[in-house]
Amino acid sequence: MESSSTWEPSAAPDRVDASVLPLIPILLVLSVLLADSGLILDLGLVPESDDAPVLVVLLSILPTVLVTLVTMAIFSMLHARMDRPGPRGLRPILRRGDRCMVVARWLILINYLAAVLVLDWLGAMRSFTGALLLIDEVLVMLPPLVAISLLWWSWYPIEHRLHEAALMQRLDRGLPVHLPPGRMVFVLTQLRLHVLLMLVPMLLILAASEALERWLVPGGKAFFEVNVWLEIGTGAMALVVLGLSPLIARLVLGLRRLPDGDVRSDMQTICDDHRVRARDIMLWRTSGTMINAAVMGFVPKLRYLVLTDGLLEQVPRPQVLAVMAHEVGHVRHRHMPWLLVGLLATIVLSQWCLELLFWFEPSWFVGSRGLGGLLQIVVLLGVVFILFGWISRRFERQADTFAVQHLARGASDEGLVTSESVDAMSDALGTIAALHAVDPGRRSWRHGSIAWRCGYLHGLTGQRLDRLAIDRLATGIRLASAVIVAGGILQLTMETFR
Repeated sequence: MESSSTWEPSAAPDRVDASVLPLIPILLVLSVLLADSGLILDLGLVPESDDAPVLVVLLSILPTVLVTLVTMAIFSMLHARMDRPGPRGLRPILRRGDRCMVVARWLILINYLAAVLVLDWLGAMRSFTGALLLIDEVLVMLPPLVAISLLWWSWYPIEHRLHEAALMQRLDRGLPVHLPPGRMVFVLTQLRLHVLLMLVPMLLILAASEALERWLVPGGKAFFEVNVWLEIGTGAMALVVLGLSPLIARLVLGLRRLPDGDVRSDMQTICDDHRVRARDIMLWRTSGTMINAAVMGFVPKLRYLVLTDGLLEQVPRPQVLAVMAHEVGHVRHRHMPWLLVGLLATIVLSQWCLELLFWFEPSWFVGSRGLGGLLQIVVLLGVVFILFGWISRRFERQADTFAVQHLARGASDEGLVTSESVDAMSDALGTIAALHAVDPGRRSWRHGSIAWRCGYLHGLTGQRLDRLAIDRLATGIRLASAVIVAGGILQLTMETFR
């Protein structure tokens, strides 16, 4: 689910920062996992001494503090300039602030990656805390989390001004008017949606894996070392946590049951038409600041379909139906479990790439540090980032197509995609982008740009509903992912028991 605060299009810049947000929890946890496996790029930046852990902590935290303070000062100056905008209005001011937010987040994340994977910040933290279950990992992640929260805190005055400016426009359009959220509520909302929603389940999996490793492998294991029982146990616990993640999300986001009415009836009808089961249809009250929908959960009895109040209040009914069908499409095509399989497949492929490099030049991989460590980090992150993003964007395209197919089946007797069904889905994407002030051409790692998605949809007009290329491509992705994961499991089994 990709959301942003509601900025009126007339006043807001094209948003460019949201694509960074899904990477925050992923990079926080992945870097810790790599460091815990001994994958440290040793550049000799910290001399060996009794004071080395203290120096590592300072080098890890101070750049983050500096970036945060400078960014907060810039936001304060931009807020002051909103009282005297130039001839182009607020757009240049807000665009600068938006880009500043992007740069600051990336600098914070890059500093965190360097601290964990180059300076061995996790090891330095453990010299102070000991090997406490999950405590050391959380303490290592805390500075970037606090810094990113402070960025939202310092951005709030600008957001508040925009919210106030939008009140009259909402009244003119006959939309419900919400009081602007308080500063702490705004920060917590952003933190819950963009970080905690993914980070909490990932930390639970990390804690379970760490506890299991201490039991099965008391001395720890190296990056290339494989323990089949540890891998199986970690996978099983991950499936349990992922299965329960909708309940976690319900608590994190404060979801409530969608009241009975036309919207709930329409949503239930779409689910029934496609034999999609869910535990409940939920409403996320965001005071109108979020305009989106999502599906959460692998298991039908633990699956939620979520709509935000902003979506129901500000998006026309035909477009809401298209968004609903899009989310049902994710469930009908089982995108969530297949995304997990796709992620595992990209990890297996990255491991095979590393083994190929090892066969080509074994000397590069002497130990987990130096050039070998750098290659392992680059290959793992590169393969996963490129391929998983590509898979996710194709599944998103298939969900868009499903919505068009659903709408066209009720309007076409010839079994063809109609222009009306295409317009409903593409207009829904355009409306949500406009209300979020998102540049239609802005690329998104997991979703693709709005322009890319709409351009594809308009090319479907007149094609047969049951012979669309994206459905064949998605089937090929599933088959290839399953074969690769099966090959990885077979290799793991053979290496363990030979």
